[in-house]
Amino acid sequence: MTAGGHELGFDFHELVANAQEQVGRLMDAQRQRAALVASASVADRMVTVHVNAQGVVIKTEIDEDFLDDHDLDDLAGFITEAAQQAAADVARRGAELMKPVEEVAAGIPSLSEVVDGAPDLRDFIVSGEQISTAPPDAPERSIAPHPGAGGWA
Repeated sequence: MTAGGHELGFDFHELVANAQEQVGRLMDAQRQRAALVASASVADRMVTVHVNAQGVVIKTEIDEDFLDDHDLDDLAGFITEAAQQAAADVARRGAELMKPVEEVAAGIPSLSEVVDGAPDLRDFIVSGEQISTAPPDAPERSIAPHPGAGGWA
């Protein structure tokens, strides 16, 4: 192998630069996905449920006039319905955010396939991103840069 890896049919420096770019895009997409919230309303908008990126309920709102038009026995079903709708919405939106990154990453050869012992791009995927359980309008929901963002040294 030469310094640039040309004899193997690739430019090693280009491969590393591409990997760095993809890791940055992946981290951005994961931060955006982690910040997602969704809500759904049912029962004539009298029951609203908000969920975080994992589909966990973070806020439930019930209109004070709910019992004027509905029975208390129906409330649990309405909450469940709204939570399921909101969770499905946030899952769809999260998948949409990740799809472009995953498509690009799938077309790039893994560094570990080219250089023995090198890390795979998939090794950089953060699986336990902190997902807030704060209400939708809480200040902590703003998207802040990841502490490791900014490229490789």
